Amino acid sequence: MKRFLIALTIVSQFSITQISAKEKPVDPDSIRYRFAPIVVTGQRYEMPQKDVAASISIISPREIRQTNLTTVADAISYLAPGVYTNRRSAMGYGVAALAGGSITIRGVGGKPNTQVLMLIDGRPDFQGIFSHPINDAYSLDNVDHIEILRGPASAVYGTNALGGVVNIITRELPTSGFENNVNIGYGSYNTQRYRFHHAGTIGKLQYFAGFGYQASDGHRENSNFKAQNYALKMGYQINRHYNINLNGSVTPYQFHDPGPIQGEHYLSGYFDYGDITRSSMDLTLSNRFANTDGTIKIHGNFGKHKLSDGWVSDDQTNGLIAFQNFYLPYEIKTTIGFDIKRYGGTARSNGIKLGTFFNDEYASYLHLQKLLLKKIILGSGIRYEHNSHFGAEWIPKFSLVYHPLSQTALRATVAKGFRTPSIKDLYLFPPANQNLKPERLWSYELGVNQSIGNVVTLDICGFYYQGDQMIQTTMIAPGQMQNQNVGSNQAKGFEVAVQANPVTNFSANVSYSYLNSDTIIPFSPNKFNFMLNYKLRDLNISLYGEHIRELYTSYQLNQMPSKTTIEKLSDYTLVHLKLNYRLMENLNLSVGIENLLDESYQILKGYPMPGRTVFCNLSFNF
Repeated sequence: MKRFLIALTIVSQFSITQISAKEKPVDPDSIRYRFAPIVVTGQRYEMPQKDVAASISIISPREIRQTNLTTVADAISYLAPGVYTNRRSAMGYGVAALAGGSITIRGVGGKPNTQVLMLIDGRPDFQGIFSHPINDAYSLDNVDHIEILRGPASAVYGTNALGGVVNIITRELPTSGFENNVNIGYGSYNTQRYRFHHAGTIGKLQYFAGFGYQASDGHRENSNFKAQNYALKMGYQINRHYNINLNGSVTPYQFHDPGPIQGEHYLSGYFDYGDITRSSMDLTLSNRFANTDGTIKIHGNFGKHKLSDGWVSDDQTNGLIAFQNFYLPYEIKTTIGFDIKRYGGTARSNGIKLGTFFNDEYASYLHLQKLLLKKIILGSGIRYEHNSHFGAEWIPKFSLVYHPLSQTALRATVAKGFRTPSIKDLYLFPPANQNLKPERLWSYELGVNQSIGNVVTLDICGFYYQGDQMIQTTMIAPGQMQNQNVGSNQAKGFEVAVQANPVTNFSANVSYSYLNSDTIIPFSPNKFNFMLNYKLRDLNISLYGEHIRELYTSYQLNQMPSKTTIEKLSDYTLVHLKLNYRLMENLNLSVGIENLLDESYQILKGYPMPGRTVFCNLSFNF
């Protein structure tokens, strides 16, 4: 912690001494995301963030560029309060029991993280058999920005949004002309990254095509990782009222897992190699009129998994999303929507077919919002969701936003979260239990958002939630484990986030997250995050990182009887530095130093994380 404070003080003093430097024009992303952020994740229509009752964090394109991060999972962990992602290596999260990449929001996530819903442009994206996202498939290459809703969002998005949602918004299509970008990077452990994209317009047709490749030998023996990403997005303006978009991606990747270390020796993991391909698509028809707008979206994501322990699976999640917003007289907004979803797949182990399993869901919902006295926004919503295995569920939410002053917003929410057990929970592996019931959670939240001009934004919120019928793997007889609904859990906490932009060439984002639970929740630490950015002519300097306290890890090794162990790990502080220099108009050179203080730490027990690493990148636009 002492080294972290020294580094933070040095950068702060350097920035203050340079504050009188000649100011540059404001970055357009600052205007769009810092001064006047618009979000869609809290509801199905665009809305100023200050009018949304839910706690939503926005990670802008500018913030993404200021880091050396490569995945969505890492970006939300470093740049959003209340969110934590576990990691096990310099590159690659892996899958299954010893994998990293589990996401928790306010302590809700699960392992694997079936309680946080991943969205791509508003559509659900998860592995159909296990119901969790595959985080190695979410590269930052083609991402415009990320919206994180912290707290239950099941009234809008249904199952799996028990703890919140992460909405990945892909890059916008160009409005005119053509553009190309080439990125070439190299760093420690023979880490290589290459990226190319081309975008343009032809009449009413807009398009984007991108290719990315990254590979690393890893910081441990037999921990190499290799991934490719292919992306295509097209849009066509039919007329002034209707627009159609096609969006798709394919990500094949391979990883090696050397297993955890115990003392000076390796312990064999459940497998040591994985070959995975994830793909997704959606076709969207949008309409916009004076007093109504809406969307019909057909979507699907697909996966092929082959692991060296003999596991082979094919999974899919397909569905239809349809909703229409109406802007009615007397300052009333309403959304009427309908969702259909089918997810599952076929699983095999060592050549033996374990079965083909699918769940079918359909839902309808109604959300209302009313403006009173030009200062109070009342909101309510109800969702009816039916699952082919569990039957019907009613999911309500209530909200209030009060603006006593133009730059002050007070908010309150009461929301229900909901998750149906996954196919893995019900049917696969010895702990499976077909008698499981859905998990439910009620959350209560109060918050305030205060702006001081375009200089400082302060957001503070406190929350309390209680979960019921939460699923855990428990010992029911000697040597026999089973998934069970074990009862309730409670937690409370608060989050504080400050964004400051005192002058054009300097900005600071800091946040602190605190959680207190009646039970120990792995991978849900108290944490302090920071990002400082300073621009001096053609040089951009970013210092970012986190301080982690009260971190508990969980692990399950090859042992009989099977046992999950929870253990407290040492606190740690990570500081990262990125320097970006514009060599000429369309050519940029960046140097990133990860773990600047060479901190020794672990997040997953037995997986030491890399020390100081360096990465260089050259970017050319034409």
